[in-house]
Amino acid sequence: MNEIKLHQFAEKLELLGYSKRSIKDYPYDFSLFLRYLAEKENVTDIAEITPEHITAYHTHLQYSKFRHGRHLATSTVVKRLEAVKKFYSIMHGEGLIEQNFAPLISVPKKKRNLPRNVPGEKEMAAILDAIEPEDTLTIRDRALFELLYATGLRSEEVRTVTVENLDRTERTLFVTGKGAKDRIVPVGDWVMPYLLEYLEVSRPKLVNPRDPLPIIFLTKNGRQINTPNLGDLLRKYIKKAGLDISMSPHTIRHACGTHLLKGGADIRYVQELLGHSDLSSTQIYTKIDISFLKQAHRKYHPRERSG
Repeated sequence: MNEIKLHQFAEKLELLGYSKRSIKDYPYDFSLFLRYLAEKENVTDIAEITPEHITAYHTHLQYSKFRHGRHLATSTVVKRLEAVKKFYSIMHGEGLIEQNFAPLISVPKKKRNLPRNVPGEKEMAAILDAIEPEDTLTIRDRALFELLYATGLRSEEVRTVTVENLDRTERTLFVTGKGAKDRIVPVGDWVMPYLLEYLEVSRPKLVNPRDPLPIIFLTKNGRQINTPNLGDLLRKYIKKAGLDISMSPHTIRHACGTHLLKGGADIRYVQELLGHSDLSSTQIYTKIDISFLKQAHRKYHPRERSG
């Protein structure tokens, strides 16, 4: 019975538009809860679970020692409890289980670490300018990384966005983000020429006629670019730009948010652009580089001026 419920859970996640990673991770993390119940609580049926069992699991995750005698990281505890919460919320909402314990599950707050190695504006410009759009693949790469920097898309978002999601007239992109949340983002006027050149000149050469994919960015074999491929491409152009920095494609997202705020953008605009459901996720970018705030503070605060 439990296996059937796990299968149903995965199916519902897929139908609701969750990412491939979520469809894989949520059922797996919930299965760890079921394993704990069987081994520690002698509970083998989902119908027998009570709120007390969930509380005991939370305590187990937070205070027990696991591999190498270490406690779990807060992010891991959060991930596993979120899976339990998501299971009850979705399965009850779909009428597949009677109880909904989701409102009773309190998930610890993640410690928000400052993003590391966020490049400055000149460094981002150097990386982008190192991509000289001269052939099929470099035309693709310039469009890809210009779009990433302009929109702050997540890696999975930019790798899976489809041609029909681009509105060429309005110069906007329809994006389905984390948690199946949709948003519309401006592409950026300077990005459109790169993107149109790719779509009209390069992409037709990359499409596999036997298995044409609807996604915008394709590999030389007409397949979807995977995460390692994207990271390798970025490292290649960082090296070509002559920079000695370590960053991932996700760092470009951080750069987008940071540079917009530094340029004076309203924080709620940045929140909408990046698809953050919680403003606290966006506020992390205000802490990365506050040198411009210090300068403004010295210039405009009356106590600073009188000093």
